[in-house]
Amino acid sequence: MTSRGLAKLTAEEKKRIESFMDEIKGEAYERDSRLFSQSWFNAPLIRMSENQTLAGGKSYTYYFTPESSLPIVKSGHSIELASVFNHPEMTADTGRILDQTFAKTMRKMWVQFAKTGNPSLSADLSPDGRAKVWPLYDLKQKQVMVFDENNIHPEREASRKIVDWDRTYFLTKYYVF
Repeated sequence: MTSRGLAKLTAEEKKRIESFMDEIKGEAYERDSRLFSQSWFNAPLIRMSENQTLAGGKSYTYYFTPESSLPIVKSGHSIELASVFNHPEMTADTGRILDQTFAKTMRKMWVQFAKTGNPSLSADLSPDGRAKVWPLYDLKQKQVMVFDENNIHPEREASRKIVDWDRTYFLTKYYVF
C-alpha cells in the first residue's frame, strides 16, 4: 500500500494494519506481500462472494494454495492459469510444473462449471477417481474450495483464516491507489 494510500486510513485502521504486519515473519518482502494479498485478493474475493450471495446469486469460491518455487511469487494471483489452460511448460510464474493429476482435476472442474454451472465432479469424472463436491458460498458456512496440490477439498474460510477479518477486511472499502 502506498504512503498516499496509508494517509487515507484513520489512526485506528493504521494500528490494525501495523498489528497485522508485526506478526509476519520471514523475508523482507513478506509483510508487504501478505498485506497486498489480503487487501487486493483475499478480502475482495470473499467480499464479492458475500455480495453475490446477498443479491440472490450463486458463487463458487476457491482458494489456491500451491506455491511457486520462486520465493517472492508464493501463491500469487494467476499462477494457476498455466495449469487451467493445460500449458504446464509455462513455468515463468510457478517456477515448476504443478502435479499433473491436480492440474487435470482443476481443469475438469473449470470445464464442468462452464458446461453445467456447477464445478463439482463425480468420481467417474474426477482424474483421481474421488468425487469433488464444491459447495456454493453461503453466508453461514462460508465454505471455499481449497485447491491444495495434494488435497482438493471444501473448507470453511474461518478454519483456513483466508481473510484477517479484524485487521485487514476493512481495506476493501478503499481504492488502494
